[in-house]
Amino acid sequence: MTYILYPFAWLLRVLYELFNSYGLALIFFALVIKVILLYFSAKSKKGMMKTSRLQPKIKELEKRYAGNKEKYNEELQKLYKENDVKMMSGCIWSLIPLPILLALYNVIRQPLTYMMHLSQDQIRTVSDVITKLGYGAVDLKGAYSEIALAQRIFENFDAVKAVVPNVMRLDFTFLGLNMAAVPDYKFIFGNFSLEAFGLFLIPIISAVLAWVSTKVSMIGSGSKEQETMKGMTLMAPLMSLWIGFIMPAGLGVYWIATSVFQMIQDFFLGRYYSKVLDKEDAARIERQRALEEERERKRIEYERLKAENANQRNKNTSKKKVQAVERLEAERKEAEYEKKKLAEKGIASPEKKPDDDRPFARGRAYDPSRYAEVQKLTREKEEISSGENAEKSAEAAAEEAERKDKEAFERFLATGKIDDDSEDDAEDTASDNILSDGEASDGPADKK
Repeated sequence: MTYILYPFAWLLRVLYELFNSYGLALIFFALVIKVILLYFSAKSKKGMMKTSRLQPKIKELEKRYAGNKEKYNEELQKLYKENDVKMMSGCIWSLIPLPILLALYNVIRQPLTYMMHLSQDQIRTVSDVITKLGYGAVDLKGAYSEIALAQRIFENFDAVKAVVPNVMRLDFTFLGLNMAAVPDYKFIFGNFSLEAFGLFLIPIISAVLAWVSTKVSMIGSGSKEQETMKGMTLMAPLMSLWIGFIMPAGLGVYWIATSVFQMIQDFFLGRYYSKVLDKEDAARIERQRALEEERERKRIEYERLKAENANQRNKNTSKKKVQAVERLEAERKEAEYEKKKLAEKGIASPEKKPDDDRPFARGRAYDPSRYAEVQKLTREKEEISSGENAEKSAEAAAEEAERKDKEAFERFLATGKIDDDSEDDAEDTASDNILSDGEASDGPADKK
């Protein structure tokens, strides 16, 4: 973990030696980090702007599928895929500055270890030299012990360098403020000083600029503050305020610089990606229009082919289905022929009665009209039941027919041919109708 901190410490040291100012080194450190992360920030900005442009369509999906959460999620994922939007693309990259801040905190807190590259034995030697010079002993286990030693080294540089040559002259002062000090509000109740007041203002300015930066980012992305975004809007300022009062002032200066550079970056990225997304939207709309026109042309062709092939037997129909239809047709014609022959001879077709098979079951309570009454009641119940469910059945049948037609049309788009399965289904339906209510026709040729 410590090896990750050395690149940050090296960069801070180079900038300090270049500008000879700890505060300017922190400001340009923030600038360099922004430049390094510009590619990822640009991707995050573009993703946020894409998501913001989809908000009207997302609202429409919420209204349309208010009672069907599964369908809503399915359509939402489809919408994101069509527009090449990744849900977490904007959030992941926005979290990168936090680990960088923590890394910088450790570099500022331990300048002897990371900026001067001193070992623990050398740090103890520096502490002994400082103590011999008349300063109080420094607790090396303290959180900011190395900052205290670095300040003593600055004040007694020649004496310490004679013993430990690796040390560097590190001045934490910037604009008259000690960047190694931790801001505190207690000066209000004690001795007032301009330095303490200036340190107190750093966390306040940091929090205000963090809030303004968040607002500018939202405006540049074209998004409006919603209930879910209010927490994000307040989180950055509150975190800046908290960090500013528990860590050295140098981190507050870094956070202020980061917020300023973030606002500038959001402004220019917002203008650039607005033009880019406008062109992408126009191109996508044109592609969608062309696809719709092609689809409509295919729909017309599909309806024409379906109408032409409606009364033609499908050449790919299985032999088994053909034989079944022919057998049912032959049985129907034979039954009609027998009925016609009996009618010519003046013989009525025999009608079988329910109780003819059970003459032995007739007792004293036998009622020849009982079965007719039962049939009448049964028919009445069936009529009532069918009347109540007629509308639902019609709707279900219409939905099923529409679904099958859509599936057949999609297969037609893929293959360019009328779906054979629909014609086979039509023949199956025709064979069922032959069994139930076939029309009268002439008898078989061998019976004539």
